Amino acid sequence: MEPSELIQRYLLGTLSESEVIDLESQLANDANLRKQFAIAAATDAGLRELAIQNSMEPPVVAASTTNRNIWLMGWSAMAASLLLAIVFTVGTNEPKPIATLSTSENAAWESVLPTTVGSELVAGEMKLMTGIATVQFASGARMTFEAPAQFELVDAMRVRMVDGAAVIDVPESAHGFVVETPGGYAVDHGTQFAVSVEESTQTSDFEVLQGEISVHHPASGKEVRLFDEEFASLSDDVLSTHLELSSEQEYEQSNAAAPRLIRVGTDGRTEYVIRNNRRGKWIHSEMLMVKRADSRKWDMRAFFSMDINGVDLDSVSTARLRLNQVPSGKGFASRLPKLNTFAIYGVTNPSKEVWEVDPTWEDAPDIIDGILLGKFDVPRSQQTGTFGIQSVALLEFLRSDADGRVTFVLIRESGLIEGTDRGLVHAFANDAHPEVSGPLLEFTLE
Repeated sequence: MEPSELIQRYLLGTLSESEVIDLESQLANDANLRKQFAIAAATDAGLRELAIQNSMEPPVVAASTTNRNIWLMGWSAMAASLLLAIVFTVGTNEPKPIATLSTSENAAWESVLPTTVGSELVAGEMKLMTGIATVQFASGARMTFEAPAQFELVDAMRVRMVDGAAVIDVPESAHGFVVETPGGYAVDHGTQFAVSVEESTQTSDFEVLQGEISVHHPASGKEVRLFDEEFASLSDDVLSTHLELSSEQEYEQSNAAAPRLIRVGTDGRTEYVIRNNRRGKWIHSEMLMVKRADSRKWDMRAFFSMDINGVDLDSVSTARLRLNQVPSGKGFASRLPKLNTFAIYGVTNPSKEVWEVDPTWEDAPDIIDGILLGKFDVPRSQQTGTFGIQSVALLEFLRSDADGRVTFVLIRESGLIEGTDRGLVHAFANDAHPEVSGPLLEFTLE
């Protein structure tokens, strides 16, 4: 049965018990349906009041279908008048501000709400793409969000975290401030605490910096109190729900038992080449550029070398090669497929493990000099982020190396979907980049 029909029959009093339960379930999970129900209920109440004022009898639940239709037709004119009055009233009542954007540090937003410092904010959703920003609620509570973060301002005493991290300062005037997260919520009891939400896994972490909060898990009915330097993790999925609480000591013990991680960089041994060997202004010292186009003359491939002599590979359980993507500022992403595939090769030809300064396309290490270790994909809309590979082939390649120096070649397999050139050049940081690290090998030791 359609939701609108359920609402109509509910207001007429003809729903069965099972249908009432069905309607309640739909209302609990659909905000738009709740608004529709509220308007319908208000309209129904107003019509009944008008009927009384005009000496019209309200409908009898047991009335026949024909009588009910006649009654509904008789009220249609009054319904139109009442709805116009409701729309006029709602349209002229502006929503009241519940907070103010008090600080913005290198912030970029996706939001229909104003994002200039000092702006008054009404209820609504905001998405902080970069930077840090602070929202001061009318209740006195203050939240500092760290990008990327997505959240909804509900009212002066409530916020809903969808993704990202924030630190909340709550004075006495705002005791009882609520932070909703996937699977549950936290209630402040006078404190400063932090929350971190991972939207992809629907998990939330709470940590009390000073004071006290309570964390609630409605699905299981559990509630825990957290005090200074205590934290809780909250998750909710279709298989299970759980609430875990650990003290700072337990947290330190779990970290102490965690596998040890070793990182090895390139120490500046990075380079990339262009097929037509026109270097000059096309070579950027802080980037590794890769490209593949139909014209082929501007194709680019990158390569880099690492010294792993200091790593006991017999104690390594996993190895991961990590790259940080950065904007190249060259070419058009719209000429590429929506998803672009990159491949990393390990050089097995000893003569190509060392290269001259400013090597040519022909002399530089190439994919024919090695073996495929793994692939990764990058959306064309994304020009920053961390990517890489973690594979058995990578670990076996590292263990098979004889001299402790390994060289990798990076290419983009995806070409263009439009034109013969001017497609986006993808870039990854090298050790000279001022903001992010260059290629890294990460070893997890047993």
